[in-house]
Amino acid sequence: MKLKYSLLYCILFICTLYPAQNTLVNGLKSQLNKDHISTAEKFRIYNELTEYYRVSDQYATAEKYVQQQLELAKKEQNYAEEVKALTQKGIIKLNQSDYNKIPPIIDLANEIVQKSNNKTAELYASYLNISYRNALGELENTIKLTQKILPIVEKQPSEILLNAKLNYLLYGIYTEWNDAENATKYAKKSIELAEKAGNKNLLSSTYSALAVCYSFQYEKSGNLQDLKPVIKMCKKAVGLYYQFPGHVSAHVHAMALLNLINYYLGYPVMTPEIREEIQNNAHEILTLTQHTTLNQSMQAGALGVLSSLASRDRNDALSEQYLLKAEQILLTQQPVYYRVMINVVKNLAELYAKQKNYQKAYEYETKVTEYSNLLFDESQAETSKRLEAQYQSQKKESELRSLTEKTASLKKEKLLYIGLGIIGLIGAFFMFRSYHFKLRYSIERENKLDTEKHEAEMQIKLQEEEQARLKAEQELLTLQQQKLQSEVLASHLHIQHKNKVLQQLQTRLSDTDINIHQVVKGENRVDNDFEKIRFTIQELHPDFFKSISEKAQQKLTPLDLKYCAYIYLGMDTKQIANLLNVEPKSVRMTKYRLKKKFGLDENTALESFFQGVFSE
Repeated sequence: MKLKYSLLYCILFICTLYPAQNTLVNGLKSQLNKDHISTAEKFRIYNELTEYYRVSDQYATAEKYVQQQLELAKKEQNYAEEVKALTQKGIIKLNQSDYNKIPPIIDLANEIVQKSNNKTAELYASYLNISYRNALGELENTIKLTQKILPIVEKQPSEILLNAKLNYLLYGIYTEWNDAENATKYAKKSIELAEKAGNKNLLSSTYSALAVCYSFQYEKSGNLQDLKPVIKMCKKAVGLYYQFPGHVSAHVHAMALLNLINYYLGYPVMTPEIREEIQNNAHEILTLTQHTTLNQSMQAGALGVLSSLASRDRNDALSEQYLLKAEQILLTQQPVYYRVMINVVKNLAELYAKQKNYQKAYEYETKVTEYSNLLFDESQAETSKRLEAQYQSQKKESELRSLTEKTASLKKEKLLYIGLGIIGLIGAFFMFRSYHFKLRYSIERENKLDTEKHEAEMQIKLQEEEQARLKAEQELLTLQQQKLQSEVLASHLHIQHKNKVLQQLQTRLSDTDINIHQVVKGENRVDNDFEKIRFTIQELHPDFFKSISEKAQQKLTPLDLKYCAYIYLGMDTKQIANLLNVEPKSVRMTKYRLKKKFGLDENTALESFFQGVFSE
């Protein structure tokens, strides 16, 4: 009863609080309609509105204000604001994975920079280029470019927000590399700068970022004390929404709530207080996302949390209701967000298997496979788009370098010709007419030879560029072929396992004591294992299993091959034991047995041995 009334109070509180959410935005919009507002103030409002709607994934509205800002900037010939608007436009396209639309925007921004020689415009054009490189996966290049302009940005007091965004971008790269030290360094710096800039949306995101950095230590130690600073940072991110009404978008706040819930679920023991807060936060997410767009994944995540709580209460009917609703919501988004959908249908399959409704369980297991295949196809298409954009970018840079070199060469030639002409004129003044004709003939002959030489060099350069293009296309095809080979390998292992299970079932069905539910549950767990490693295995060397089998002195079993793959991926004994649901002691015994099969001594690490196989 206490939980029920607390939940009701929370919902009523959200409903009365939400109108304040748009107070700031409505105030900015009303200021735009005033006659006496200055042009500088208009630009400030356009930038804030665009940023607000962009981080809320309301791209159409954000683009509307970008267009208005562009029109005003052109009218006022304000080059800095024009490039700022182009930068926002480019980042919106990046958020939508429209990679092919970014280069023309970058070119236009660079043209304005060259025309105006405006330092602020140059910084924002560089920021757009950095964001583009980061989206294409050129992480090292992104860090290099960012570190190059950071000292310049730091000297611009008016660009604190841009400084914060650059530090946040660096945090993201080092987090992807699992570099906790550098990730924490840049997350703290972005918090400091976001506070100075007064941007509460970015501040909320940076608090969540620091929570991720602190979670590295908790994942490493498993100590509950290391989880407390993570929860503290998440609560600071959530608290901004209530502390500064209208300054944090509903979308950003819902993300902060979802992050907090996920870390709460990591508690080994869920107290009634924590459970109540999780439930209240999930309901708050559902309420908030009624007023945002592109929110289906967050709504499904909140419903999944509520389903999990219902399952803990052994209320399977309510758990099923939440999951079915999550499935329906996800289907309203096009394209479907497959990563969340796979989790939803997988939970439904497990629920129906638990209820012994095997027909429904099989139906949703089929959906798991179907959505997994669609996710893989989508990932492949996204990778192809990114690689194509990267290739076109590199090609364009090569052409630009060639054009620059050609321009410099022509300039030198022009200076040379001018010099020769002056010398010729001076010489002609002092020379006889016959010598003048001889000199003129010599100059014309030299010009002809230079022209022929220049044409030959240009022909060689064109041939080299064509060879480079063909090589890049061949590398792209090779990468795609390796990806497909890896997928076939992973799928083949899965099919082999399924065939083995079917043979065992056929043999064991004669035994009347067989527990079908236990077999299905065990098989679901194996399926989960395959789903967890499916895409990771695809990143392995295409001939991984063939190569290690050839190195073995004794025949390797399928289970041995699976252990080899985990060890090659860098998993430790505890991680392998958790994934295979066995004791760490069993993993250590298997490692010892594998060393014997490969003829290794006790001091040789299997991981180093496997890495050495593919470095040969």
